[in-house]
Amino acid sequence: MSSSSMTSRRTFLTVGGAGLAGVLGLATSPAASAAGGAPPGVRSAATPAGTPVPGSGGIPAGPSTFGWNPRDLLDFDPATTPWGRHLRCLLPRAERIAPFAPTQAHPDLDPAVQLSTLTIDDAGSVYEGRNQAIGQEPYVYTQRYWPYIDIWGTWHGQVLASVPDDVVKNPSAPGRDYGVIDIPNPGWTEAAHKNGARAIGGWFWPRSTTAFDEFLVQRADGGFPVGDKIVELKQYFGFDGLFINQEASITKAQVGKLFELFRYIKSIDPDFYLQYYDAVLPDSGVLDYQNELNARNLPSLGTPGDRAVDSIFINYDWPRVDPGLRNSAAAVKAAGFDPRAVGFAGVEHQKGGFRPMECFGDLAAPGKPGPLSVALFVDSEFWLDAAHRGEVHDPEGRARYRDLEQKFWSGPTGNPAESGRLEPRKPPYRSDVLNYRQWDGVAHSVVERSPYGALPIVHSFNVGVGSSFSIGGRAVSSRGWDNQGIADPSLSWQYWTEGRLAVALDETASYDSGHSLSVSGTGVLHLFKTDLRQSRAVQVEVVASPGLTLEVGVTRRSKPGRIEWRPLTRDAGASVPWAPYRGVIPADRDAVVRLSLRISGTGRLGRLSFREAGASPAPAPVRGLAVRTVGGGTDVELTWTLRSGATAYDVFQGDLWLGRTHRDAFFSPAVDLVSGRTFSVVPISAAGIRGAAAQATLA
Repeated sequence: MSSSSMTSRRTFLTVGGAGLAGVLGLATSPAASAAGGAPPGVRSAATPAGTPVPGSGGIPAGPSTFGWNPRDLLDFDPATTPWGRHLRCLLPRAERIAPFAPTQAHPDLDPAVQLSTLTIDDAGSVYEGRNQAIGQEPYVYTQRYWPYIDIWGTWHGQVLASVPDDVVKNPSAPGRDYGVIDIPNPGWTEAAHKNGARAIGGWFWPRSTTAFDEFLVQRADGGFPVGDKIVELKQYFGFDGLFINQEASITKAQVGKLFELFRYIKSIDPDFYLQYYDAVLPDSGVLDYQNELNARNLPSLGTPGDRAVDSIFINYDWPRVDPGLRNSAAAVKAAGFDPRAVGFAGVEHQKGGFRPMECFGDLAAPGKPGPLSVALFVDSEFWLDAAHRGEVHDPEGRARYRDLEQKFWSGPTGNPAESGRLEPRKPPYRSDVLNYRQWDGVAHSVVERSPYGALPIVHSFNVGVGSSFSIGGRAVSSRGWDNQGIADPSLSWQYWTEGRLAVALDETASYDSGHSLSVSGTGVLHLFKTDLRQSRAVQVEVVASPGLTLEVGVTRRSKPGRIEWRPLTRDAGASVPWAPYRGVIPADRDAVVRLSLRISGTGRLGRLSFREAGASPAPAPVRGLAVRTVGGGTDVELTWTLRSGATAYDVFQGDLWLGRTHRDAFFSPAVDLVSGRTFSVVPISAAGIRGAAAQATLA
């Protein structure tokens, strides 16, 4: 196809000028023939000398995910899978509270509109073919706008586990074979689950490394051996489903078996979420993008009583085929489904940035209920492009692109309550891609969600990446790190302010993570959308710069238009640069539906804590701690037994922080064993209370 508006999503992914067929290892198909270079101004220059080049690494030391083909799936055994214990998400998906319009940033925005997104979950990393959950790259992108995301999917092709390091390093090397199935980065799955979102892996076809019929082998009892293993993979690694990127024609018999496989997967795991791309038709197996929902692709869903998949990601040419998505919504209703639950209109941000061809904001906005839900494609591309140009390799550069990220999600002013474009959209689209003034912001179409239905709530502005790490205001590591999984559950709004108050994420200082929040001026900062039933008083502690004046604001369900303000008193014995400010929210039967701060002054916020009054017990030390070197060098692995009172674990070599995890295992590469051979693990409770360390020494 020659028109970019008619080509598939695959033609839009460009890394160094290569189309998705090359980047993800896909076989070339007619749909890929229109692949071109990056948009004007994007990746126009080589990465500066001395700057890490995204995708230039091979296999990272230690745990990393990889691709799976049918033979790999059938051989799957948790006991023998390389580093399997390190690649699991053990956190259940948090339950989100019910919508409550009065405390929405836009009270007249329809909460039924959902958002799914496909994101490169290691944007900026030197490792592309194999994916790390925990690394030492402070320039890697991490997601912090989870309140707007219902379904997050990995868009990251991964090579098979059998591909050697020298081949992984070279994207053009023969034998750099990709798997059909990718599990999502387990750290991103952890972050999604903390915020109540689903995390789904990827199914990418075509691939040249396996025969399609290998997926479709069926037993005499009707079961699918590959289906059993796909479910086992999902349940062991802790993710939630798959995005089905089936983008090459197959036979009618094959597509029939494929949908039998989907039904089989859902029969043995009803919570297995499947999102199907609007590409191969379910009745014929022919690749034919519909760019709407209609009688030809809706059978992908099955019927309301016999589901095959959960939702459909509509290809990008819907503004031409079904401009208002009204025909699609009507077709979905006629088939017996909820349009906002099963229909997701694709918006192509990888080439479009802030100026995509598709404008979902015209269809879903405050006072305008959207006909369908929305699906974003590679919304993080701006960060990857900046990494290629060497622009996110220092704190100042990252701050600039975090500001752009804020404008993408919260709108051009950075305040979700003031979202909406500042100037009209003008063609040609997919040009001037960083012009945020013509972008409404995700918050203009999608209501913020919240997992804050119970206490404690503890937030230290941890976004899962940093150039250093602090604990209790003391620097414990000056080394860069990335681990999306240990990011705090997100603030509900970034940043909903009232008055004359400037707010920004700050990498230059931290109290209990790698970032803090800088504040300046006088005004209100809304923090958390909640549904808290109090049986006791709530103890409030905000650790902040000692020169600030702080009050905590409580909004209650019966009076959502009124905020109760209570002063926070600074600890007189505290010293610069951090001081605790404390207060109490009295017990009340009326539910707390929002928590806010009133701020005056200039300084930083380091940690927010809300917990029930009374003692908060420290978790017991871990048991069974063992440490060993691996690979014949100085790479170190620690393992232990999880404790019921702990939700996270800090790992140290002496006083040096090596990292944090939610799992029962941790890997640290290239440890300087001359500096010490004694290691410790400190458990941390949900309330942020630290337990006693357990120690182990290398022989």
